Amino acid sequence: MAILLTQEWDIIRGKEEKYEEFVENEFIPRGNAMGLTSVGGFYVEVGFGPRIISLKTAKDIESLFKAFFSKEFKQLIIELLEYITNYGNRILLSTGRVTDEDYKIQKGVWKYIQYYDKLPGHRKAYADFIIEEYLPALAQIDYLEVTNGWNVVLGGISNIVAELTLKSSVDVGRLLDDPVFRKVTEKLRRKYVHHYSSRIIRTTERFEQPRWYRL
Repeated sequence: MAILLTQEWDIIRGKEEKYEEFVENEFIPRGNAMGLTSVGGFYVEVGFGPRIISLKTAKDIESLFKAFFSKEFKQLIIELLEYITNYGNRILLSTGRVTDEDYKIQKGVWKYIQYYDKLPGHRKAYADFIIEEYLPALAQIDYLEVTNGWNVVLGGISNIVAELTLKSSVDVGRLLDDPVFRKVTEKLRRKYVHHYSSRIIRTTERFEQPRWYRL
């Protein structure tokens, strides 16, 4: 089952160069050695929270938790905090409704990310809506990829994360103005979920090169 560790932060002004050196020479290699493989770097263009998002995955949830709670990982974050602020993280487990494959690196893309909680007492109705209406509606939008749906098992501000992928900022604009998307998302928010929010993010230039943290 696909699993992700997402980490978010802002770079401290004036420490950009040392930050880049640390990420390239320490943060990524040491994380990989712990079994936390880097699979993405994103910049938040629109929405709440810090601007930098790092994605890591592991072979299974047991391996991820073992690394996450290790002394080595704690020390790595302590060192990272010399260069960043507003640090936060969350652990996501695939819902299995879209795909159960391992998370793959994606380059040169934009994403529309939805965050929300299911309304109490609406668990079955929500699941039926997602399977029978929401996903089929999104499948009609030919420039949109539904990458995955995630349950938040640790951290974050919501219980559900939906990950939609597009090729460009133009496609993001098309999606937000698409009548099919607007109608089905309005129904989702009105009848099945609350605490809804969203962000627009893009892969960072550094990741695409693949020096993936430089903006």
